[in-house]
Amino acid sequence: MSRRKMLVQRVLPVVVSLGVLAFLFQSVDFDRVVSALNWQVVGYLVPALLVYGVFTLVLEAASITMLMTPKPEDFGLWTAARIKCASYLIGIVNFALGAGALTILLRRRASLNLAQSASVVITITSVDLMILMMMAAGGALSGAGPTGMNAGLFVMLVIAFVVGMVVLRMPANLGPIERLRSLTIFQALRTTPLPLLGQLAVLRLLFTSSFIALGGAAFAGFDIAVPLSDLTVGMVFVGVVSALPIAIAGLGTGQVAVVAVFGHLADRETLLALSLVLTAGMLALRAGMGLVMAREYTREALEESRATEA
Repeated sequence: MSRRKMLVQRVLPVVVSLGVLAFLFQSVDFDRVVSALNWQVVGYLVPALLVYGVFTLVLEAASITMLMTPKPEDFGLWTAARIKCASYLIGIVNFALGAGALTILLRRRASLNLAQSASVVITITSVDLMILMMMAAGGALSGAGPTGMNAGLFVMLVIAFVVGMVVLRMPANLGPIERLRSLTIFQALRTTPLPLLGQLAVLRLLFTSSFIALGGAAFAGFDIAVPLSDLTVGMVFVGVVSALPIAIAGLGTGQVAVVAVFGHLADRETLLALSLVLTAGMLALRAGMGLVMAREYTREALEESRATEA
């Protein structure tokens, strides 16, 4: 990888986050943003963040180990959880870097080759996207979520995912695309038994639902009443936008999404304060989990990434 490309990957998220935040703060009353903050928010959000951190980490570890067939020796839930924590810390810069770190650590700690470890990460991410698209499609069809949200687009994406899964898992030789679908990075999607994929989908649904519940705690802390349908679709939308690898942990882009999606429920200043507190809480949670549980794994992933880039 060229130094210029590396520089762009590391600097672009910072520039985007600062630029978007600067634009947002020009259009709001800063004093009202500050006055929207109160200790009640802490009382709601801190316990919710702690529960969310523990619960989702268990789900993440279970998701990873579920796809390990056969199970590697000395690789259990605790190791999977620590590896995931290391990826959280690196993923603060952006989601893609965190996924790359998880792939590297799985290769080294679970004795997989790079394609096999990437296959595990791709499978979990694919199921997550499928669930998000289904929730977004259902919400858009019911009239919840952002104004003008295209339900047809999300329905087509869900159908495309299902068709892709069918093509990947077909026993017949598919001629020209056989070489593509037989790539090792699709191994877990191609070979994992359907009942096991169903169990994985349940875990990932619980994962997404916990993020929505965390958003609900934030709204409660700011005394904003939000219908469950709007909360569900809105938080799904915010989660997708925040995961885009163009900003630091969704800082800036996440704030724009919250203001755009929930603008009918509260003023811009209150929503901006809410989104900033929620993002700051998530950053602190992820950084703390990485530093406490996986410092050596984080160092290992960074060293491996630098060696690969060199």
